[in-house]
Amino acid sequence: MKKTLVVLLILVLAFSVITPPVSATSGPQKVFDIRIMLQVSQSQINGSLAWVGTFDIYVKLKDPNYRAYFEYLARKNETNATRQFANFVYNLVYNNLKKDLNDKLEGSNLSAVIYIPPEGPVHVTSNWSATVRFSIVPFLVPNGPYLKCPFYGPLDFVFQGQIYSFSWERLMMIFPEDYKIRELVPKPNDLSNNVAIWENGDYIPYIELYNPVYLFQTFINSTRKTIEISFDPNEGYLQFNATFTGMTAPKSVTDLLILTFRQSMKIMSISARNTKDGVEVIGVAKPEVAYRETRKAKIWLISIKLPGRFDRIIVRNGKYSLAPDGTLIITYTEEKMDYLPYVVLLAVVVGAGVVLWLWRRHKGEKAEIEDVLDRVDTIEIEGEENGGEE
Repeated sequence: MKKTLVVLLILVLAFSVITPPVSATSGPQKVFDIRIMLQVSQSQINGSLAWVGTFDIYVKLKDPNYRAYFEYLARKNETNATRQFANFVYNLVYNNLKKDLNDKLEGSNLSAVIYIPPEGPVHVTSNWSATVRFSIVPFLVPNGPYLKCPFYGPLDFVFQGQIYSFSWERLMMIFPEDYKIRELVPKPNDLSNNVAIWENGDYIPYIELYNPVYLFQTFINSTRKTIEISFDPNEGYLQFNATFTGMTAPKSVTDLLILTFRQSMKIMSISARNTKDGVEVIGVAKPEVAYRETRKAKIWLISIKLPGRFDRIIVRNGKYSLAPDGTLIITYTEEKMDYLPYVVLLAVVVGAGVVLWLWRRHKGEKAEIEDVLDRVDTIEIEGEENGGEE
């Protein structure tokens, strides 16, 4: 008889899990000990940057009746008991939280997408414990100069046809280190290095971070901007060193700064670093190049679009002009050796040499002829003299 009553009680308890709610009551849920770790980050999704909230929820069954129920199942078939416990956690933890998050977007023009691991959101561990993991996008949305979380507020926990609060022992939220927190409500019990911890609650806090675009515009408007450029005619590359003086920047701003260079230039390599009083960006880009030659020079006409307005532009070994759309046009000239004067001089020298040689040759030939004529005259005279003697 006892066994029958236990089985009936177990069946009633199991059936009550999937019974729809019929009334609302106050008070925290008493089924699980729950600890939540929530990591906020940016990720590329379908080619666009999106804010992701990744939930890691650690649950441990504490209700004595359900612990007895799953222990009873495990004695008969441990695999079946584990599977049923996973379904139990799925319904009470994952489904409750998923519904709550979706309900918070009602009446807005936002829609959230939930991503779960390939093996599913629930992973059962030991001693009737489990981890629930999933991600929701977007977790933060733009709100003027800030980013805010649209899911803030109390959470519900539907159990045995009633609504309880989704109470947890601890909530840890991890924000990107380089993002500046504007507001967290309620105030966390601990906040250090952009890691906030709340104890004993049933809500998602109100969150506001400074929008990186807003911080970026503040940075650009508050700094003096100088760019120094040199062109390598052998490689066809342009090297640049851009300095932004007057304010250091978090990584989110330097990332956007690099992005603006990449969007306007054909970047080969680029890096950025904080200096004592600002940011330095160093890179190599491939500009548009036109080339021509004259007798005296090799001339490169280089054009490249700058990522914004600079207070000072320095071009090494070249002259530049700036088009209205921010395109920098550089004329780089390399002088050639002009051989024409030397060719003319050589021609004169050679010509003079030829003339001299011809003159000398002519003079030599004339001397030879005169010498021959002298000899002929001498022979004739000698002949006449000999003939006279005969």
